[in-house]
Amino acid sequence: MSYCFAMSTNLAPGLEAIHSSISPWPPRHQRVALMRELVGDATPEARPLISGLRELTHHSFDRWVMPLVNAHWPGVLTEPFGLKLRLGSCNLYAAAPYTVLLCAPDRPLFFRVLSGLGNGLPLPAATLANLAGMATKLLAWAPGYQPIHRRIILIAAFITTIDHCFDHLMTEPPPERGRLIKRLIDGHWRPTRPWLRLARALRDEMCRDLAVPERQPFADAMRTLHLWVDSEVASLEGAEDPTGLGHRLAGVQGAIDGLLVPVKRFADHRARAWMIDVSLFVQMLDDWIDLEGDLKAGLRTPVAQGHWTYEEIARAWHRTVVGLDRLAHSAGLESPRYVGLLRGAYTLMLRDVVDGMADHTAD
Repeated sequence: MSYCFAMSTNLAPGLEAIHSSISPWPPRHQRVALMRELVGDATPEARPLISGLRELTHHSFDRWVMPLVNAHWPGVLTEPFGLKLRLGSCNLYAAAPYTVLLCAPDRPLFFRVLSGLGNGLPLPAATLANLAGMATKLLAWAPGYQPIHRRIILIAAFITTIDHCFDHLMTEPPPERGRLIKRLIDGHWRPTRPWLRLARALRDEMCRDLAVPERQPFADAMRTLHLWVDSEVASLEGAEDPTGLGHRLAGVQGAIDGLLVPVKRFADHRARAWMIDVSLFVQMLDDWIDLEGDLKAGLRTPVAQGHWTYEEIARAWHRTVVGLDRLAHSAGLESPRYVGLLRGAYTLMLRDVVDGMADHTAD
């Protein structure tokens, strides 16, 4: 079937040709429907695990991020980004490292016990999900895990904030914008604008009290963020990306390397590869759903250029689902019930992401 959507009269110069070349693409509401159909409807039995995980991450956000928000940028709480900061940090970014902990080869004791029960006991799916959900809620108060909770949510909030600042709030020319953000990342710039003050405060807190196993991965992740800045500058200046990924890969890798810092000692290269696949798929979703908005902003995204077609996005989705199964199996988790619970929880999380992008709460 061929689809067309109305030509916009407000496209950035030079993008009319790109827009007309993608006229066979469905209009936005149909693109959203296609993504919902692709991700599918997971069985609702997995919802208690998602609810427990989100209670944990929102508790962490209130404990370690909100004091910084109130101190440096309280006005954001009345702006649309205030909701995105919470949802992006808690429901999206912070969920990834906890998912890895549920199926990492060298899981910490709590997750080893939980996965062992789920993998070994012949529990009905609903009972297993309820047990996992209650256990995850209790994890918020487990004394030995507070440093992990703190680092995960601070890194998640930093990623959400710094990306928003760079894309939407800074007005400097791209090279100067990049120079300032690199100085902030390195701890050499103390800005006065409230949104950048919050980014600097999050940066300082996530650097504080690093455990010995976290120090080198953290330093590596911060270096990767420099590559993200360079790619953002190149994108804003209209430079071509020979990979066809629209300068997206460095940002994906930087975010994942940061999120892996608190759990790096428990995971391996397979977890990083899976998280990168998931993050790239989420970027595909965003570019696919917000096609018209990106065109109006003058952004030459891989969707706009025809690199990320529906078929390519579908392959990326299935790659993440298969990757999660393989991640669990590599850790010795073979029970169809437990692996099914992980898959169902993952599907529910990504369906929520699609719905959030559809109603703009994840924009």
